[in-house]
Amino acid sequence: MQVVGPDDPTHVGPFRTVALLGQGGMGRVLLGAAADGRLVAVKRVHADLAEDEGFRARFRREVDASRRVSGAYTAPVVDADPDAAAPWLASLFLPGPTLSEALEAGGVLPEETVRRLAAGLARALADVHRAGLVHRDLKPSNVLLTEDGVRVIDFGIARAAEAATRITHTGALIGSPAFMAPEQMAGGDPGPAADIFALGATLAVACSGKPPFDGDSVPSVLHAVVHEEPDLTAVPPGLRGLIGACLAKDPALRPTPQAVTTFLGAVPGAARPWPEAVHARIAAQRAEVDRLLRSAPAAAPPPVPVPASPPGLAPRRRRGPVAAAVAAGVLVVAGAVGAATGWAADLYYMVVPEPVPTPGNVPLSEVADRYTGALPACADVFGQVRTPAGFAPRPTLDSPNRVTPYNDGQRFSQCTWITRAGDRIVTEWDQYDSAGGRTGAERAKERYEGFYRRGITPRDPSPGFVEEAAWEKPDGRYCVLRGRDVNLVVYIVVQGPSLPVGRCEAVVRDVGRQTMEAVKAR
Repeated sequence: MQVVGPDDPTHVGPFRTVALLGQGGMGRVLLGAAADGRLVAVKRVHADLAEDEGFRARFRREVDASRRVSGAYTAPVVDADPDAAAPWLASLFLPGPTLSEALEAGGVLPEETVRRLAAGLARALADVHRAGLVHRDLKPSNVLLTEDGVRVIDFGIARAAEAATRITHTGALIGSPAFMAPEQMAGGDPGPAADIFALGATLAVACSGKPPFDGDSVPSVLHAVVHEEPDLTAVPPGLRGLIGACLAKDPALRPTPQAVTTFLGAVPGAARPWPEAVHARIAAQRAEVDRLLRSAPAAAPPPVPVPASPPGLAPRRRRGPVAAAVAAGVLVVAGAVGAATGWAADLYYMVVPEPVPTPGNVPLSEVADRYTGALPACADVFGQVRTPAGFAPRPTLDSPNRVTPYNDGQRFSQCTWITRAGDRIVTEWDQYDSAGGRTGAERAKERYEGFYRRGITPRDPSPGFVEEAAWEKPDGRYCVLRGRDVNLVVYIVVQGPSLPVGRCEAVVRDVGRQTMEAVKAR
């Protein structure tokens, strides 16, 4: 960590730059301070990449998608501008060393600590995958050990820079071969299972200090990943089975994040979750940040940018206060009577909360839990649900109905079907019991609404098998439906080469209807 140099900007967006945190092939990471004193880590893209319109388009899509990821195990996105001359993304600054730094300084982690690490990483990947993303670059240097637990970073940028995980036309491999799944080596489009492979490799490093696939050159590492068995001799026996399953060559045989969580069981709470050497580094980093903030010269606030005109309109002339008030009144009236659409509605709902529809006439605070007790086991669901031809149940480590330790009173179960061609159907139920003075319906509604994004996840007024639902079709490639039925949140994904948008919708509805029948019949 060092003071910013004369060539670094004084501001990136609204954030005053304070220090250089790091740099790499994509750009520089700067410590920034907001006007309210909040600290952020700002990733600013190199100019040569910014000139590549293909990269900028991918960056823009992934910034939008990254905003959907939220959870206790990721660094939340605070702000971003993919259209700036030098695109940037700001996430909450979290003091702490990366896993790779901690291992280099203090050696391998004890088994109990690795279990805690694995539980946090599995939850982080579950959040990322639920948002329709794939990290693609999970490795020790992208894992932060913070004061309150583990955080995964760079999940948005990693996918935007998809060329960095493939062999280029010159034959150079840019990335981390030891943490890349065999299907990535073949140049395919990695799915969520590739993140599980990277999880296994990362945990193996935490246990042993070295990757499970090693070699003295990039080609030898590539060969080992694709053709050889992982070296897990230094991994504790209690974790060897889990890590070995994560490193399966066949992506269909790797566990889901939920299965990893179930395998690990409840992790005991701890005020100081890491070895003392890690907490000492966290304290030292906090002290260094305080020193840099005190020594940084005061900077003038950034100029206020002039907002661009809405699409289809010419730039507006400067208006006097009366004209501005009339224009604002027209916008408010248009939104109030429901006539505002497109950009006008977007502006309106920036200042006025968007109505949240709730089916029924009874307040959720008075609705009794409909779903109680155990959720159906996948073995039962597989026997009751008829999927399209070619689909088969996917082997999994998990058993349903575990009350998750990170959210008292919530149960989840996930079942998956796959084809040899790469199609998959995933159904997940999250059951919320009444707890903490709130009904299960209130808790489920809060979780369900957390997925909603105006213009991205349109609501379905008549899903047929749940009370309410919202669709999402990431990049127009596949179908995701999230629904709520009283105190149950349903998540369905239909994805694959034979089920593109236009065909996946019908499968979602059919599978959703059948799986809900299985839940109600238990």
